[in-house]
Amino acid sequence: MNESFSRLIFLFDIHCIIEEQERWLAMNKFNYYLHEISKSVSTGIIGYLKATLKLSLLGFIILSVGLWFFHVKWWFVIAFLIAVVDMLPVVGSGIVMIPWALIQLLLGNTTIAWQLGVLYIILVVVRQIAEPIFTGKAIGVRPLYTFLASIVCIMIFGPIGAVLGAIVTIILKSIFEVRRYQDRNVF
Repeated sequence: MNESFSRLIFLFDIHCIIEEQERWLAMNKFNYYLHEISKSVSTGIIGYLKATLKLSLLGFIILSVGLWFFHVKWWFVIAFLIAVVDMLPVVGSGIVMIPWALIQLLLGNTTIAWQLGVLYIILVVVRQIAEPIFTGKAIGVRPLYTFLASIVCIMIFGPIGAVLGAIVTIILKSIFEVRRYQDRNVF
């Protein structure tokens, strides 16, 4: 009886060890995937920030050339400040350019008002074309997908969706990348 009981305990212990090992392996897989997703997302966000800096630099160049061409005093400083404001999500360069042009129009300076308006339109068009390209390359996603994600997020969340579109794209890309490795049976 004592020997049978010992064997039963032994078999129960083996069963518990195997079950615990399966739980440990499952947790290890989960931790691995969580780590890989977070690593990929952080790389994507850093890429997104780099793309934002590049877009700001592009805006700075356009503003510098335009303001210099229009003979605006302190063109370099003004272009720099507008480029910094343009880096802020949702706010953009319009928060400075549109009121500036309207004030000039109300003051009777129609020439500079129209010049500022045209410069702003050029800046917005170039930025709208360049943003999906820069962002897509920086986060490793095709520009079309980044553009579509931004459009969908803008429709759902409003102006803040422009930023969320890139973040959603980064997260989805990371999850799909890790899933692809899971299909190869890493463990």
